Amino acid sequence: MNKKIVFSLLLLLFNAICFILFIINQLFFAIPLIDIVCDKISFWMTLLFYEYSIYVYGVILIAYMLLFVFYAYGYSLTSRFQLTGSIFYVFSLLGFVITTLFISIYAYIGLFFNYDLTLTTRVMLFLLFLPIIFAFSLLLFLVCLDYLIFLNDLFTARHIWKHRKPKFEVRKEGKMTYIDIKTEDFVFTPVPMLIIAKYLQDKDFSVSWFIKGAFNHVLSLIIRYLIGWPRARNALFRFMGMKIGKNCHISQNAVPDPLLPELIEFKDGSGCGIGVKLLTHNVMQIKHASFSFGKIVIEENARIGAYSIIMPGVSIGKNSIIGANSVVTKDIPPNSIAYGTPAKVIKKL
Repeated sequence: MNKKIVFSLLLLLFNAICFILFIINQLFFAIPLIDIVCDKISFWMTLLFYEYSIYVYGVILIAYMLLFVFYAYGYSLTSRFQLTGSIFYVFSLLGFVITTLFISIYAYIGLFFNYDLTLTTRVMLFLLFLPIIFAFSLLLFLVCLDYLIFLNDLFTARHIWKHRKPKFEVRKEGKMTYIDIKTEDFVFTPVPMLIIAKYLQDKDFSVSWFIKGAFNHVLSLIIRYLIGWPRARNALFRFMGMKIGKNCHISQNAVPDPLLPELIEFKDGSGCGIGVKLLTHNVMQIKHASFSFGKIVIEENARIGAYSIIMPGVSIGKNSIIGANSVVTKDIPPNSIAYGTPAKVIKKL
């Protein structure tokens, strides 16, 4: 077995044994050696988590304010200095996550040393919040890891951005826009991503669209699996940036593109079935990086069957119907029934 795994398991086992002995010593009967250790530890833990807690919370509040200033400065700086601004605001986001992770664990442990509550109440609250704090801490840790890796990649890309920034070309074909970057790097590395972000920013998209995409992905998961009422789903999809008209029905488990949801429009009376995927961007890497995007428009009273996929730049005409499990790669005219992979018109209404 891997030495790191063995070490981690032994450390976890040691912590579990120490915690069990501490609980036995506090609640059931005294264990001499543990009692001596607990007395010394309890003194310092009480100072940290009870006596000085107000000062800790004050420092945390100051840290939040400073991180907010860093974020605002980095966000505004990005319009002129793309890489430097990105480093600033990604660093501030990482700081927000780490600070939130710290304060959640601190407040949770502090429950046990809050002597304003009875011992029974403290133990009950400690056990009640254990699964919640574990799940929340795990989520924050994963987000922290995400931002940390991204920030490290931004730092390593500084030399390339300054001295060897690749050339790129923007071309339009019909309703699609292509950003071709002459690089051998994978497109989802900092330099190509920053070039794409700069172009999208000039076209009035969010300057932090790749960070916003991660947030939209989480929000989309919540909408897909937890929000049951269609009007509530529509309101949250509008918050993501989608344009949704009156009397639209977007069924549960529909998946909008998290990176550019602003390019999706449902006009009055239109809708889609369960599991429909709406893709507004595409990434290709053959000899160089190519990022393309295009608007998806679902015209009045058009319907998309369950589990269909709508590709970027596609319009579905008024009153048209797309059969289930179809892949729509080109425009569908009004008053039509289309089905298949790729979808073809099989009947006029």
